[in-house]
Amino acid sequence: MAQRAVLPEVVRGKWYPMTWEEFLDWTSGEGQTEWVDGEGIAYVSNSVRHERLLQFLNYLLQSLLRPRNLGEVFTSTTILRLPSRPSGRMPDLFVILAEHRDRIHEQWVEGPADFATEIISDESVERDLEVKLREFDDSGLPEYLALDGRVGKSLFRWYGRHADGALRLIAPDERGRYHSTVIPGFWLDPSWFTQDPLPNVFDVLRIMEQDANS
Repeated sequence: MAQRAVLPEVVRGKWYPMTWEEFLDWTSGEGQTEWVDGEGIAYVSNSVRHERLLQFLNYLLQSLLRPRNLGEVFTSTTILRLPSRPSGRMPDLFVILAEHRDRIHEQWVEGPADFATEIISDESVERDLEVKLREFDDSGLPEYLALDGRVGKSLFRWYGRHADGALRLIAPDERGRYHSTVIPGFWLDPSWFTQDPLPNVFDVLRIMEQDANS
């Protein structure tokens, strides 16, 4: 019987050579980890602001999707495998719609997701706005939101599939709101994410319901 590889101790922020199968063993219980080009990494802990933004989006999307069984929301400890590079990414949040539940496996979700979000930190700017954007584009991801998690910063970029098939920035409506074409009734106002504290999710859901019925 082949000898099992000895996996390295985790030093966060450091890449280690490993196969996809080794990564699936190594990543267990280590928080946010990713696998790219035959190497795995465990990232450092996220900031309090990062977690607040993530929980806001998570609760908002869960409330929109679950009552109508439209899909599932996954957060930053679930691997999204993108065969186009190949890579195993852990977006801060991603959505798999009900019609694509066959992509969900026991240890990972086979890409692309239907919607993904990365919350930008000081060390992830290039990775989230360039590297992952290319990977998500190549994989066929329909929508990608990059949202600023840095204190005092307010970057907000929502990408969608355009007529040429590429992921490109979408434009807001006349009220400055950005609307999803993938998730029914889901839209965001960038001004929410400059507020401290963040808006009450229940108030946001009421606004969305009123908007849908108007």
